[in-house]
This record gives sequence, structure tokens and C-alpha cells, in this order.
Amino acid sequence: MTADIRDWFVARSKREQGLIVLMLAIALPLLAWLLVVRPLSAAYDDALQDHLAAVDRHGRVLVLAESARSAPSRPVEASKADLQLVVTEAASQAGVTLQGATASGTDSVDVAVAGGRSIALGQWLAQFEARGITVEQMTMTPLPDGTVNMSARLARRA
Repeated sequence: MTADIRDWFVARSKREQGLIVLMLAIALPLLAWLLVVRPLSAAYDDALQDHLAAVDRHGRVLVLAESARSAPSRPVEASKADLQLVVTEAASQAGVTLQGATASGTDSVDVAVAGGRSIALGQWLAQFEARGITVEQMTMTPLPDGTVNMSARLARRA
């Protein structure tokens, strides 16, 4: 194939050969710029913008974490707030999806959770001790997918 190209080039006149060489001298750097330099430059600019956005997000997260650390923690007092409200708020903060939370009297709430992880539910129930709420009764039933159904009665300490 190179012999064919060489034979074709030699068959041209000196003026045509000069124009072909001039065309190649212009076209090859242009193609190199279009096919290599521009895509690499665009990729670098995109990566730089992504990096700067990530650094900005990281800084905002650090500021939020520092403000959360320095803010005084004020747990909701179980004796003053509605117990059903306290339980549902704690469930949403812990990521526990309640199937139901029904008040049974003024000082107790029956809760039901379908398809939760047993360890997460146990930790969620344990955090109520610090708020003055006890678990009077609890039932967990295992499900085939490794999760559990749970029902419990929570009550204020007398």
C-alpha cells in the first residue's frame, strides 16, 4: 500500500507534490489538535470543575458537622411532650418506618414496624431509656428475607 501511495505521489508534477506536502503540513497538526488536544483539554476542564464542586461540598459538610457538634443537644422531654409524637419523631430520625403508632391511654403508645432490621430496631428502642420511656412489651417475628416484624408498647416511667 505504501508503494502504491509512493508511486501515485511520484507520478504527480513538482507543483502538485509541493501542494500535497503543504496540505499535509497544514492538515496533520490540525487533525492532531482536533482529535487529541481539544478532547483532552475538555476532559481536564470537566474533571477540574467536578473536583472544585466536590471540594465545595466537602467544605459545606465539614461546616455542618462542626455546627452540629458545637450545638447543644436538647432531647425532647418525654414527660412534657405527647408520647406518640416523641415516638414517631424518634422513628423518623432513626430511619425506622412505623406501620402504626397508636396511643393507648395518656402514658403509653403501641407501635408496629413491618420489615425492619432487628439490630436497628433494638437500638432504636434502647434510646428511649434516656428519655424516661420504657418498653413494657415487645414482640419480634422473623421474616424469610432476614428482617422482622415488631410490635411494642412504650410507656412513660411513673
